[in-house]
Amino acid sequence: MLGIVRAASPHSYPLLIDGLHTNAALLAIGFAGVHIVTAVVDPFAGLGPVDALVPFVSAYRGTWLGLGVVSGYLSAVAVLTSWPARRLRREWWRWLHRATYLAWILALVHALATGSDTVNRVFLALDLAAVAGVLAVFLGYRVANGWQSMPPLWGALAVIAVLVVVGVAVWASVGPLQAGWARSSGTPPRLLGSH
Repeated sequence: MLGIVRAASPHSYPLLIDGLHTNAALLAIGFAGVHIVTAVVDPFAGLGPVDALVPFVSAYRGTWLGLGVVSGYLSAVAVLTSWPARRLRREWWRWLHRATYLAWILALVHALATGSDTVNRVFLALDLAAVAGVLAVFLGYRVANGWQSMPPLWGALAVIAVLVVVGVAVWASVGPLQAGWARSSGTPPRLLGSH
């Protein structure tokens, strides 16, 4: 959300927003690293380094785990091209940095489809709050500011954003939030009877 605010109004409180955005991004990368290491170390799913580094090869919910790996790579691109200093021309960097939108959506789908706590009310409330917050900030800041210069483009982006949110919500309601998801999502049979 801080990145969206920063992009929409680059001259409003630049040091405060930049500092918070950078620190929050680094904290998120740190937590993602802990997530990956603990997933590999935890013996339950039997994940190895290859599962954590190569998308769509895992025997444990391969598609959904693979989306998490792809999300990690997209996030890494944004970080490596941004910190400690931008290394690319501004236009190229901006397009690469926009990959974080896709990375975030993939991470959300990965969490919903792979997580063992998907139906937990606290988990769902946090996901709902995050999605609502990002959508509100995107529509309220980014689309509202871009609308003045290119209404058709920003109108289309607003519609796409809403459709993506609705699509993920519908998919989650008929997929990960339904009984039997563990079996249909690609959980190995040896793990299905363990809980």
